[in-house]
Amino acid sequence: MTVIDVAERKSRYRAASFYFFSAMSLLTLWWSMARPESDFLRGLWVGLTFAAAANLLPLARWLKPRSAVARLLDDDGVREHRRMSCTAGFWTAVVSSLAVAIAIEFAAPLGPFDAVRVVATAAIAAALMSFATLELRAARG
Repeated sequence: MTVIDVAERKSRYRAASFYFFSAMSLLTLWWSMARPESDFLRGLWVGLTFAAAANLLPLARWLKPRSAVARLLDDDGVREHRRMSCTAGFWTAVVSSLAVAIAIEFAAPLGPFDAVRVVATAAIAAALMSFATLELRAARG
């Protein structure tokens, strides 16, 4: 297997894991809000959210700067996908924070921690799904 083959395989694996992280973030948020007394679920949500956010960083490139595979996994196209996904996450955070503010004002009694969790989860999930989609599109064409 060449370095390019390994990088392409890892790129597809990373994209699939981002979809998984996104789904698990949303599921963990829903589950922990359904059971607000569970400190374990809140802790699980915090850990999963930090792990998901860390996966959006170019960790392989930082930890192994001389690796040919790491350089291929952080080329100009990937950096542009990362920028675009972070933009999607930002706008999702803006829209979801406005939606939460309106919901709290008119209907739903939501605590501050839960409101922040909804916004953070929406932003992370949007960024992860956007990055994964862009990476898989690039791999196809």
